[in-house]
Amino acid sequence: METGIKQSGKPFEPARDYTKVPNAIFRLYTRLPDFKAEHALLYAYLCAQYNAEYGYAFPDTWDIMQALNCGERSVAGIKSVLVACGLIEVHRHPTYGNDVYIINAPITDEDEFYARFPEAAEHTEKRRVAMVQRRETGALRKRAFDERVRNRNICDR
Repeated sequence: METGIKQSGKPFEPARDYTKVPNAIFRLYTRLPDFKAEHALLYAYLCAQYNAEYGYAFPDTWDIMQALNCGERSVAGIKSVLVACGLIEVHRHPTYGNDVYIINAPITDEDEFYARFPEAAEHTEKRRVAMVQRRETGALRKRAFDERVRNRNICDR
């Protein structure tokens, strides 16, 4: 039976028209309180738009709005978080007046990441505790439900 999984262990290997994004964006930066999926998406989009000849990406705001399916104010907010994280630098082109984006490599070492962003450790721990509580609450609700079903089945006999 053909599974579609290639030698690389990935479901598919794109031959063209793809963008490599460092895993640290998903594994580390999403631990920051303000870093959400749209921030990772804009970072990936800017990586895709990067022009090696110029050394930067230069999509205009309207292109970004269309690619991310969001409004102008959202683009500004998303960019500001990426700047604060040190993932991009935004400059005005001196001749054309448009924004140009210098894309910086993310921090990939966990210790270095937490040293730079100590708030990420606290945020991650709060989320972990909340998830454990949610899981335990769900397990309690399931046990209570199963008990009601058992009791109902016993009464129906």
